[in-house]
Amino acid sequence: MQRPERLVRPAAVVLAVVAGLGCVLLGVTSVLAPPAAPASGAPSAAGAPPVAVLIPSLGLTANHVVALGQVGGRREQPGTAMGVGWFADGPAPGAPGVAVLSAHASFGYSAGAFARLGKLAPGAPITVRDARGRESRFTVRRTAVFPAGEPDSTLVAPEGAGPELRLVTSDGTYDSAGVGGMRVAVYATPA
Repeated sequence: MQRPERLVRPAAVVLAVVAGLGCVLLGVTSVLAPPAAPASGAPSAAGAPPVAVLIPSLGLTANHVVALGQVGGRREQPGTAMGVGWFADGPAPGAPGVAVLSAHASFGYSAGAFARLGKLAPGAPITVRDARGRESRFTVRRTAVFPAGEPDSTLVAPEGAGPELRLVTSDGTYDSAGVGGMRVAVYATPA
């Protein structure tokens, strides 16, 4: 019969592997780093963080939005093809400032949640639901294409006063090479 001490190490390894896989499945790309808190240390200016985004003209309903922070000086990216992330160090959608949602255009050999983001036309509706069940509605003003290496700061710079929503394709950290090599940003204002 095996002694209980000998079972502890394999059990700890199995637990660590299961926890790591769970984080990947939930769209978290940084398992060991603590999550970044919003700059103020409090929830976003509008209150609750976003939990879902709906873009009817793309047939996209993402019912799980993860908070993204900075790890080692780089922006975290959604950990799955269909993952959508919110730049948690900025405002929530509907609050003053530029709220940013990011997703992959492609992820390995799969199309990402924002694969067709560049097809959004001015006037298209976008709805973002927060953790309290409130919905913020936006209308697309324009869509822009940037080089693959364009920093987030360029894509998310404010263009006016009041709330803005920016949807951006991720910076290519997990996107496959040769899928156009461009980043897309959608500029939307409250409907």
